[in-house]
Amino acid sequence: MPSNSDGSGDESTTTTGSDRRTFLKASGAAGALGLTAGCIGGFGGGGGGTPTINILTWEEYADLKKDIESRLDVKVKFTKSTSSSKMFSSWNSGQNAQYDIAVPNNNYVPKMVDAGLVDSVPKDVVSNYGDIYDVFRGFADNQFTSGGNLYGVPIRFGWYGYSYDSRKVEDHEPTYAKLFSDEYEGNIVMYDNHFKAMSAAALYLGMRDAFEGQKVTLSEQQIQKVKQTMIDQKPLLQGYIAADPTYIKSLKQGNFVIGQSGRNEIVEMWANGTDWPKMAAPKEGSLAWFESAVVSKKSKNKELAWKVVNEFIAPKLGAKLAKVGYSPSANPKTQNQLSKEENDMYGSVDPSRLEQMIPFKAVENEDAWIKAWEEIKTA
Repeated sequence: MPSNSDGSGDESTTTTGSDRRTFLKASGAAGALGLTAGCIGGFGGGGGGTPTINILTWEEYADLKKDIESRLDVKVKFTKSTSSSKMFSSWNSGQNAQYDIAVPNNNYVPKMVDAGLVDSVPKDVVSNYGDIYDVFRGFADNQFTSGGNLYGVPIRFGWYGYSYDSRKVEDHEPTYAKLFSDEYEGNIVMYDNHFKAMSAAALYLGMRDAFEGQKVTLSEQQIQKVKQTMIDQKPLLQGYIAADPTYIKSLKQGNFVIGQSGRNEIVEMWANGTDWPKMAAPKEGSLAWFESAVVSKKSKNKELAWKVVNEFIAPKLGAKLAKVGYSPSANPKTQNQLSKEENDMYGSVDPSRLEQMIPFKAVENEDAWIKAWEEIKTA
């Protein structure tokens, strides 16, 4: 898995964005539907005619272009971004005047709120908001609310745990302990990323409380315990893996049998006919990302922009986005628009699994995490 910056909250930390999308089947289709390499046309659509809503987001969202334009009196122009950190930095440097909507990962919405970049959500306009999973409305209340106002709308989500070759690893109660067991010595992989790998170790060690606040907070003593545990784990590892495509290729080749992964990698394998990998959501908790739409405070078409956001989680369009992105919608009503097979892959989600999700957050004292990770890697 990648080590650049969307996971824990600062730009030096883990990615949940660009790299988990490198395999998305929508890559080719997105360009055909008008995804631009940069913003084209005047902000807000210029003078007269049908207004234009400019959107900075992930490439597969452009698959919704024709549907949105057929449902609303609007033209939508999509600009591809490759990470949430780039969305934030571009808006914070003045490009928020060029876009109406951005769709970063959840841990970047508070940064946009604190920077005064985004508009509050009019729930009467975003009428589908009330249909999204309770757990994501709770996350939004916790992460996206300031001064009593809500500033972001969850769109779709995914989670991290571990996956395994079911032909070689028996069914079991999902637990991170499997990644620290000599039962699979030499056949385990971990993410090559300090936040994801160290978080798994911390959860394995029973440090769930550290993930409950506004930031992930490990004491210096806890960081040292995580470090030693991961140093002790190293003889069991086949190695550390950096990217999604590498994980898929290596698992198919039999280079390891169990390892940290995001669910997207496994769904992509299932969708392409490889049915033996299984995904585990550990009982200790699963790190989760969820993309969330925001509207620029400088938008000249705020209400129309929020209507477009509402379409992202409408049942039919949300289902389409789930299919092209291998990721479930935050609105469970999308399940009615998917086949049983599609629901099994990226539609229906066990509510108990949702309750175990830990949303990505900023890390307190992250320099200490990075220092410990460097010592783990060189041990």
